[in-house]
Amino acid sequence: MRASPRASVTALSTARTFGFLATAALLGGAGCAYGAPRQPERHPPARVLVVGLEQVALRTAAWVELHAWLASAARGSRATGDPELDVAVKGYADALAGDDRDDLLERTTRALSACEDERCARNAVTGSAFATPYLAALPAFLARHWMARAELARAGVEKARAAITPEIEPLVVKLAHDLGIDWPVSPPIVDVVSEAPEPGRAAPIRVLLAARGSCFVTERDDSERTTAARIVDCVLAHAACGLASKSEMEAALVSELGEDEGRRAYVLVAVHAAAMVTTAWEPKHASVLRRSAASVEPDATEWLADHWRERMRGESAQTFAKRFGAVMRTK
Repeated sequence: MRASPRASVTALSTARTFGFLATAALLGGAGCAYGAPRQPERHPPARVLVVGLEQVALRTAAWVELHAWLASAARGSRATGDPELDVAVKGYADALAGDDRDDLLERTTRALSACEDERCARNAVTGSAFATPYLAALPAFLARHWMARAELARAGVEKARAAITPEIEPLVVKLAHDLGIDWPVSPPIVDVVSEAPEPGRAAPIRVLLAARGSCFVTERDDSERTTAARIVDCVLAHAACGLASKSEMEAALVSELGEDEGRRAYVLVAVHAAAMVTTAWEPKHASVLRRSAASVEPDATEWLADHWRERMRGESAQTFAKRFGAVMRTK
């Protein structure tokens, strides 16, 4: 892992990579007596933007943003203010009606997260329960709403970028060790959306990191460091969940519990591990993701709080997975 974080920003649009463009407003010269100064032209934002840091990369993508917005409105029984999108919200509400564990929502989110262009996004949802409403809403969203939604999401990216300082490097190293992850040299990507749907009734955490969600809230008594800790915890937890396939802990839990239950158990462990490394850095930190997980899996979350120390003392991932697997099976 490289030692001195230097941020780099990459905008991706229709499978091509662009740098940031600095646009200067051209003002009339002193001798110009006619007409008002020309206003700077607003260009549509890149449909995918990645801000790369040393430890993680933060991404906003039009395809994921639309999916999150429709799902959020459906879960919250809210209108979007656009009749075309509101029809799609009803379709999403039907699709999500039985998705209490967010399996369908997460699967489609992962497929869209892999896309850099519209063609890929259309293919990603095809065959899913979201296909008809998503594809019907996509043209209107891109034409009328993406600019505003992108600004909201990217405000969250900038907050996260400010929070992830060189001090965070040891936290990443510790988290990678605890979860048995060979942290990639190319930073893992964490998608940031303007708002994310509430978790399903049996889902531990939201499937996406939301700029307008609890991870980015500043409480009245927060210091700058506790606010940063809340953001760091959420970013690291989502990054660790995205690296599940590279985790020795996830492999051990899947071996013990099977694919679906093992993956679910890994999310609980990753959330707890991220909370612990962040709290060690800022003792006043209280993890919003761990609180969310505890509301759905109180016994498992309490067990992790009591027994994680054995893993910290060198217990193997396999032994830990056997003990935690026994807890998950008795729910």
